Amino acid sequence: MNAALGSYARTLDRTLLGLVVLLMVIGLVCAMAASPGQAARINVDDAFRFAARQAVFAGFGLVLILGAAALSPLAVRRAGAILFVAALALVAFVAFFAPDVKGASRWIDFGPLALQPSELLKPAIVIVWAWMLSEEMKKPGFPGRWIATTLYCIAATFLLLQPDVGQTALLGATLLAMLLLSGVSWPFLAGGVVVAGVVGVALYFIEDHVRARVDAFLASEASYQVGRALDAISGGGVFGRGPGEGVIKRTLPDAHSDFVYAVAAEEFGLFASLGLIALFGFLAWRGLSRSSRLIDPFAQLAASGLFTLVALQAAIHIAVNLSLAPAKGMTLPFVSYGGSSMTGAALTLGLALALTRRRPGAHLYDGRQE
Repeated sequence: MNAALGSYARTLDRTLLGLVVLLMVIGLVCAMAASPGQAARINVDDAFRFAARQAVFAGFGLVLILGAAALSPLAVRRAGAILFVAALALVAFVAFFAPDVKGASRWIDFGPLALQPSELLKPAIVIVWAWMLSEEMKKPGFPGRWIATTLYCIAATFLLLQPDVGQTALLGATLLAMLLLSGVSWPFLAGGVVVAGVVGVALYFIEDHVRARVDAFLASEASYQVGRALDAISGGGVFGRGPGEGVIKRTLPDAHSDFVYAVAAEEFGLFASLGLIALFGFLAWRGLSRSSRLIDPFAQLAASGLFTLVALQAAIHIAVNLSLAPAKGMTLPFVSYGGSSMTGAALTLGLALALTRRRPGAHLYDGRQE
């Protein structure tokens, strides 16, 4: 037993795992800072209720990462396919039957807990995409790109019915990156970009909330939430107001989730917020570097797609907080409050760690030996 655990620990990328744990700790600190204001807004007596729950979510997420990282590449593929079918069914269910919350139907309530199925769909569909695209790389003539694109269109349809434009765009950008890595022809990619542009224009004219957010962004008129987030970031200055001393968080809706970056910037300042960006940048670089050494096309595509998914989600969250992108509900992986967000991010990194573990013959070369 001890020998097996030792072997598992030696093959795991402990640098990536350490980065994730550090991000979780930062998330707990931010939850401590944002929890009192959020509790006051919804009339909860326990000021640190959300911080305590986030600690539980982080613990569960760490266990999930370590469990998923123990899987073999074959088990990753099988688990991803099964999870994709289940998550897609749940995403379709919430699109038609879930109650409307803040203008969208995205959640399934389980008493004190709620599940956002799209968070489970994201890592699962990346695994299935990698499977299909790798099969086309191995067997010319296999329609892997068409299957992957069709699966995306099906998932995007259910997401847009909720509506969830942010997750739809995130998955579309991730698929584009994976198509590029798999060597798909430029005409195919160009056609996909054109179709995406047509759908985006259609959403602008069909969905009032999409049009309102895009118009506000183009007119440089920040929404209330984004405006308060910018106030928080500017109010933090270079060194921040200090732990627990932030004031904007008390009036910033969803400060603990969609705008947690602004909370961190207000309390800990410019250097800390740049450091947070650097952590995600290093996570992406390290993960993609490890993925590029993999020999198996499926493992390489799947790991690259999973790391790209995390990096793009973090970039979108930070861009919205800085008013560099239209407002959308997007959490910061491992940092924002939320059980579904933590579960989805933990599954993503756990599966990526499973694929990048050192195994005989799995890598072109071993970074340590080099």
